[in-house]
Amino acid sequence: MSNIYLITGATSAPGLALLGRLLPALAEGNLILAQGCGDLGRLAGLCQARPGFLRPYDADFTQPLAVRAFLSDVTDSYPAPTHFIHLAGLRPIETPYAHFDEERFVAERAVALDSALVLCKAFVPRMAAAGFGQVLFLDRQAGAASARILQGALNGLALSLAAEYAAAGVQVRCAAPEALAAGLF
Repeated sequence: MSNIYLITGATSAPGLALLGRLLPALAEGNLILAQGCGDLGRLAGLCQARPGFLRPYDADFTQPLAVRAFLSDVTDSYPAPTHFIHLAGLRPIETPYAHFDEERFVAERAVALDSALVLCKAFVPRMAAAGFGQVLFLDRQAGAASARILQGALNGLALSLAAEYAAAGVQVRCAAPEALAAGLF
């Protein structure tokens, strides 16, 4: 069976570490669909190291239409992912709650949560129909209020999906960046 890995936020530090671990172990027929935003140059060396195994996507998840276009291209071009690793998020800015920035929070929510909802709605039922799938959300463990709010929502999404789809062979969970680096996924 071929594995299709969909990794959002692939150009982040955890994403690059995960790609560096996954790419050398991929067998013929396996593929990684790697989403980044404006920084796909960070994937160039990995693409050259394993030609044909990594398909980079430049998609700005702060824009709902960009998420839909990304989803449309992925569903039109490839079989359903067997693994969905959602690392997408804006770079954290540590600020006290007294300086909470509502506009930035809307952008953070679009990238980290809204895109996860749209992509899970499209792919998790397809994983269940195939009888196998893994979904992983990055647990950012950041201190800023906005990051904690969004992480709580992603944790709730993971728990809900895990309960609903476990019997269909789909595993859903959150993991800390250290777990990704240690190869626990």
